[in-house]
Amino acid sequence: MRVILKMKALEPISVGYESIGIETLLYSLPIVKEDGTALEVPVIPGNSLRGVLRDQMALQFLEDVKSAILESKNETEAPEKQESLNAHIGTLLSLFSGGILSGEEKAQGMPNIKEIMEKYVYPLLPLSIMGVALKKIIIPGKIKVGIGYPVTEETKPLLTDLGVSPNDSAPALSEITASVLITRKDDTNKVMQLKDLLNVEGEVEEAKAGDSAVQQRLYRQVVVPGTVFYSYVEDVIPMTDAEWGLVLKTLERLDKIGGRVAGGLGKVKIELSGIDNEKREAFIEAYTNYIGDNLNTILKALKTNPNDFFKSSPNSSESVKTNEKSPET
Repeated sequence: MRVILKMKALEPISVGYESIGIETLLYSLPIVKEDGTALEVPVIPGNSLRGVLRDQMALQFLEDVKSAILESKNETEAPEKQESLNAHIGTLLSLFSGGILSGEEKAQGMPNIKEIMEKYVYPLLPLSIMGVALKKIIIPGKIKVGIGYPVTEETKPLLTDLGVSPNDSAPALSEITASVLITRKDDTNKVMQLKDLLNVEGEVEEAKAGDSAVQQRLYRQVVVPGTVFYSYVEDVIPMTDAEWGLVLKTLERLDKIGGRVAGGLGKVKIELSGIDNEKREAFIEAYTNYIGDNLNTILKALKTNPNDFFKSSPNSSESVKTNEKSPET
């Protein structure tokens, strides 16, 4: 199944690629027009969208699990009698960052892939959907996130070929980009004015580098507000109804893309197409039911240290060499 994302910029969008001097350039890709000429087009990389989606999906999942815990408190047989949601730091890194690949060469036994999938990856739906790296093992994700192309006169034929039918009117490519000024200033004098509120310890010179500037002026290339991008999400490995429910809930909460979000950039409005409301509600209901039916398993997986799957067998001689200290030490 494929879900189309229509993303309208409500604020300037800046997906930075590289910096030249004091200016950060937009991430751009060359595309070839039908007449054979090529031009650079600012895009939202699929990997950038995927990163935002992973973060928001982890938050959505944890919020929904927490809600299920609170709802279960009033039931006779509550799965977990707790008000807080506990999770191991390694599992949180897996949820938000996709895990960490390790170059460790020490023999630590052969992990049981089936056990990892059934006790860890499948219960934690974001890992099953987005994939995860556990030491040297990579569990592939199930979804593909497409590149976000802007709607311009020059890109309309490409979007049509991708299955999107933008409106007849579209701006020229040259009209959708601009540069914004970002300043950083020295607030030493402002801080010294706080002496009536508190005791300011230390000298000004201690807090400043010898060559610090009074004010920095930086520029970022941006895509201007009002620009429309199209992308898509589709499953490359068939997903369950519950997994699609989590994906849809997450897509509906996305509202920021790119860099300098805290500085007033990146706000977007996202509309989904390619799925009717009845099917959407069925997927979200399946997702809600999945959490309720598997809450104990999910809570146990959240508290799991993923490195525990890679511990050597206690009966192996290698375990004695690598994980146990001799009585003399």
